[in-house]
Amino acid sequence: MAVRVITLAAGATVGALVAAVREGAAEVIIVEVAPDIGALERHLILAAITPLAIELAPGTRLCAIDVGAGAEAEDVAAVRDWLAGAECTTGQVVAVTAE
Repeated sequence: MAVRVITLAAGATVGALVAAVREGAAEVIIVEVAPDIGALERHLILAAITPLAIELAPGTRLCAIDVGAGAEAEDVAAVRDWLAGAECTTGQVVAVTAE
């Protein structure tokens, strides 16, 4: 199974997300949204996940990880692995926080 991870950090925009998602094919695309993205753009990016997942289905599954400040890298990796293997999951946003 081909899994592609797109990492968005400070300065990322919803337009960049759309372009990155449409740019290359994979069976699973997981978007990691870093905590340093501004609040408005972060919400726009996360709101775009479900419509993009619908657009890509059924050939590609798209999910996102909303990484909170202080989140542990191991926790983010565990969610990434889970989403990659969750065959019936698309359009989901999973928040990973420090707590």
